[in-house]
Amino acid sequence: MATPDSDISELTEAQQLALQQYTSVTDQDVRAAIPLLRRSQWNVEIAVAKFFDGEGPDLVAEALAAQNVPPPRAPRQENLQQSLLHGQVNALRSQNRLDAAPRVVPQPESQALPQPSLILAIIFTPFKLLYKILAVPFRFFAYLFPFLRIFPRNPTTGTLRSVNTSGRRALSPADAAQRVQREFTEEYGENSLPWTSQGYATSLDQTKREYGFLLVILLSPEHDDTTSFCREVLMNAEVTSFLNDPTNTMRVWIGDLRDSEAYQVSTALKCTKFPFSALICNTPEISSTSISVVSRLTGPMTASTYLSKLRAAHAARASQLETGRVAHNLQNSERNLRAEQDQAYERSLAQDRERARQRREAEAAAAAAEKARLDAERNATLLAEKRKAWRKWRASKVKPEPGLEEKEIVRIALKLPEAARVMRKFRASDEIEELYAFVECYEDLQAGITEEVEKPEGYEHEFGFRIVSTLPRVVYDVKGGGTIGEKVGRSGNLIVESIFEGEEEEGE
Repeated sequence: MATPDSDISELTEAQQLALQQYTSVTDQDVRAAIPLLRRSQWNVEIAVAKFFDGEGPDLVAEALAAQNVPPPRAPRQENLQQSLLHGQVNALRSQNRLDAAPRVVPQPESQALPQPSLILAIIFTPFKLLYKILAVPFRFFAYLFPFLRIFPRNPTTGTLRSVNTSGRRALSPADAAQRVQREFTEEYGENSLPWTSQGYATSLDQTKREYGFLLVILLSPEHDDTTSFCREVLMNAEVTSFLNDPTNTMRVWIGDLRDSEAYQVSTALKCTKFPFSALICNTPEISSTSISVVSRLTGPMTASTYLSKLRAAHAARASQLETGRVAHNLQNSERNLRAEQDQAYERSLAQDRERARQRREAEAAAAAAEKARLDAERNATLLAEKRKAWRKWRASKVKPEPGLEEKEIVRIALKLPEAARVMRKFRASDEIEELYAFVECYEDLQAGITEEVEKPEGYEHEFGFRIVSTLPRVVYDVKGGGTIGEKVGRSGNLIVESIFEGEEEEGE
């Protein structure tokens, strides 16, 4: 559920656009991005700088700076001597002060305006020319009277918003960098400059992570000294060798002012003279995460002068960056070591959990097997008791042997498995089950156990044998029913076979 601080529906259209642009660069969660943008007065560049470089202690001053409002000055009283001393101190501080390297936020490709079709371009050409003609006096009037807001101004720089009229197609930062490299090679020939195929913001982030140097070179094709600077300075063998030296950890980004990102970089770096070069690196004396412009090389100069200034600025910072790089690598090594130790610990925990799970499963399986065995034994004991009780009950229900006075009599000779031949008379009207019951209860009948017992409840008796005749072989099944007279006749020689033994013999 969205909180009031992170409800996007309550934001204005401009604030939603700033939020989308900020999250596309930083990939930060919206709930954390909205409070940071509010503290930055919805200025995307200041918010991105805070995200990567950390927030300063004075949030009010930053908010006022975002609105281009100078902070209020406290009244001060001083004499002439104090003013002179204060001016000298400020001059020394301005000479030694390092400007923070701005992080330019490129426009997302999804927000880039598509190029109109040829037909629409031809139709709107007269209106475009008329707008250019009328815009010149209005801009001059706005320059004379800046307090009149005739044209929209850029909230970050305060300058009038300009429209790209060069006809140069807007590309992504990476594609624009590759286009500058291709145009430079076509114009000045093959070279061995250490080109970077990434945008300014990406190059700045990599330089910050690697504790290296970033040389930003801004070129204006309309400037008179651009050609001589590129041919005589940038393509100089010594300059190229210095830039390509891996021990210098130098990264070079060259931008064309006709591109949107390069123009924003020139505005952020306060570029006022061409050719322009700026050397950027980490400045740990300011803060552990700050990156600043340590040297600016502006205007035309010879290759030796350019190289000497570049070497001097590089040498002044190389030792500090090397120390920071070593400390950063040591931190990364420790972090990687801790990560490996954590992974090994997690693997050990996973193995222990797997062993414990297997042990629990084995114990549960053994307990289930033991329970099943006990249940089987208990069921077998209960079944044997019920079977014994049923035999006693059925033995008491077996009809006695008929006497000589009865006429319908069947004489049967039974061959029992564990006894000799038994002669028994049955009534012809007795069911075949009576014959099976006599065989099942023969031992009890012989022992004279005829006590009255109750039939066990929930027990269905199954006979473990069958009665067959020899010649011809006929099986008298108890489930088929019928009387003894119908099945056997007047007399018969029958054999009692065990069901399992009979099945084995038939299988053989």
